[in-house]
Amino acid sequence: MQRPRALWILLVPAIAVSLASAWSCTAAGEADRAPQAPATGAGVELIEASGIAVRGGGKVAVIGGDETTNRLWAVSLNDFSARWELPFPPGTPMLDDIEDLAPWGKDGVFVTCSQSRTKPSEKAKPQRNRLALVTLSPDGRRVADVRVFSGLRYHLLRYLAGPPSSLFANPEAIVQNGPNRGGLNVEGLAAWKGRLLLGLRCPTAKGGGAVVIPLRDPEKLLTGGGQETPGFDPPIVLPTRPGEGIRAMAEAGDAILVLLGDEANDPGPGFRLTWWDPESNSLKDVEAAGLKDVANPEGIALDPQGRLLVVQDQKAPLPAKVLFRLELGAGK
Repeated sequence: MQRPRALWILLVPAIAVSLASAWSCTAAGEADRAPQAPATGAGVELIEASGIAVRGGGKVAVIGGDETTNRLWAVSLNDFSARWELPFPPGTPMLDDIEDLAPWGKDGVFVTCSQSRTKPSEKAKPQRNRLALVTLSPDGRRVADVRVFSGLRYHLLRYLAGPPSSLFANPEAIVQNGPNRGGLNVEGLAAWKGRLLLGLRCPTAKGGGAVVIPLRDPEKLLTGGGQETPGFDPPIVLPTRPGEGIRAMAEAGDAILVLLGDEANDPGPGFRLTWWDPESNSLKDVEAAGLKDVANPEGIALDPQGRLLVVQDQKAPLPAKVLFRLELGAGK
């Protein structure tokens, strides 16, 4: 009984932060609004790309970056040199440390921030605690609407402080620490059977095993003026190797393509691409020709032909290629 009580004590500051920031995009304060994006047509820098989703009728790769709070980017899948910005409407709350994107419906894209403390100072940053649904025009050329749910981190921490806390070796670190020391860090997102699957880079389960938390009825969170409470299904512990966390996810019919990687910044097992069947919780390794040549893969998606799209997290000066299209091999 001591551990749950201690966890609730640690959650008190998180509650205060979340209540202060739990507003929809229409109620954002001046200090919290994302700065206005440069006019479309200015140089588009795909710096620190971290998530990707295919929209625009299968012709557009929509990309998020973990250092960009006020827009997404787009790249034509017919011509990788054709790029444009997707600025958010004025007044949209900042989406700081975007980590992954998931297609939703015909023209929607769910966007998750990391839900983590900062590195290395481990400060709380409410702008990182958000989940957003971005609706695009059918051709993927502009943003039609952005709806934001703030405080997702608090709800995740509250949920993990309950019975799921037994899955982890150090539940207190999930609340207190940054992602390099066992703190909460969401880096994967995929839609699956009406749910959003939240893939954790950190923490992993004790003894090894990357963790996925299913979020029920995600659109409901965006229709209640920030007052809705998320509903989570029991966590799923994937049969991964010790030290492997989830770095990106992509829905592919009944299966999920999962990019695994090191749980923290310290060297670990490295990157591994797998097919995951959520029903049976089984993994199957899959080869992608040229994936080893991508220095720091951060986001994955499949194009309409079933080829793998990968974006890499790189700081300026950028390499010649940020977006890669690779052929997938058969699973092992």
